Amino acid sequence: MLSVKRTMLLFVLCLTIAAVTAQRTNPPYIAVFSNQAESISLSESTLSNAMLFAKGQQASIQFANDFIFPGEVISNEQVYHNLQTIIVRSAAFNNALLQISRQTNEDKSVSYVAHIFGNQSKDGFQLKRSANGNYTLQKFETAVILQDCNLQ
Repeated sequence: MLSVKRTMLLFVLCLTIAAVTAQRTNPPYIAVFSNQAESISLSESTLSNAMLFAKGQQASIQFANDFIFPGEVISNEQVYHNLQTIIVRSAAFNNALLQISRQTNEDKSVSYVAHIFGNQSKDGFQLKRSANGNYTLQKFETAVILQDCNLQ
């Protein structure tokens, strides 16, 4: 009798797991930045001014004439004495996140690193610096950057 109860319990557990797994659907990924250029030149002052927003403020960062990134500053922290990072979430771009980090080097020069990406987005941007020191936002496809991972 005990083995029948255990078998039935195992059967019910398997049915429950199958039902929960069957209800999972992967939401469709959309190209949030499809209307933006593949490459956008930026001035260092644009990046520097973006670092001035405080946590909780509404920010509006203009990367190009037709590309303004509005959103709420969810974090702006001085991580180390020479590293500051700001994160802005934009409802206008499907809750995409803009992350900019500014590092002050030992020679007092300043370097920036930035990414714009969304959790359910097909595309995003990464900040690149050329040999002559100019900054450019380069569009990327998240499928190329992110590795497939199916955690269950």
